[in-house]
Amino acid sequence: MDVLYISGSPRRGGNTEWLLSMMQQTLPGEMLRAMDHEIGPCRSCWACVERGRCVIEDDFTREIMPRMIECDALVIGCPVYFNNVPSQTKALMDRTWAYRSELRNKIGGAVVVGRRYGGESAITALHSFYLKQEMIPANRGVYGLAYDAGEIEQDTEAIESARKLAERILELGRLLGIGG
Repeated sequence: MDVLYISGSPRRGGNTEWLLSMMQQTLPGEMLRAMDHEIGPCRSCWACVERGRCVIEDDFTREIMPRMIECDALVIGCPVYFNNVPSQTKALMDRTWAYRSELRNKIGGAVVVGRRYGGESAITALHSFYLKQEMIPANRGVYGLAYDAGEIEQDTEAIESARKLAERILELGRLLGIGG
């Protein structure tokens, strides 16, 4: 199964990436960091309606979206900012609008890391994105409780939930006939 992990965290090697890397132990795949790429916001220019693709030329159109189209499963992980996903993650989600049918029936996983509030809202944003794209959310999502660097390593419930999400993605893949 071709799995793409996207970290929407602006912190390299932070709690979000650590939790995603835990999933990779059960469900191997490529890790992509949104912050390492130029992803401009959607301009709402509607040129994509005529051309069938986003007309903004940046790393999103050249590298990220082709990889998202290619994968079988997409796991997006991000921290919780103001009870939602951070701007890097939101820009990535918004830019997929030009490719509405390209992500259909792919498996989606949601992983968020935050303090004691806002996680459910961020998971809802990720699941809403998956549903808008007619993807298949794998489960209810993973909410890790952490703030300081490395703190996620103490959240045994989030670690177990990440493992279960990875297993569920594998199970869905088998049911859909992908990934053996």
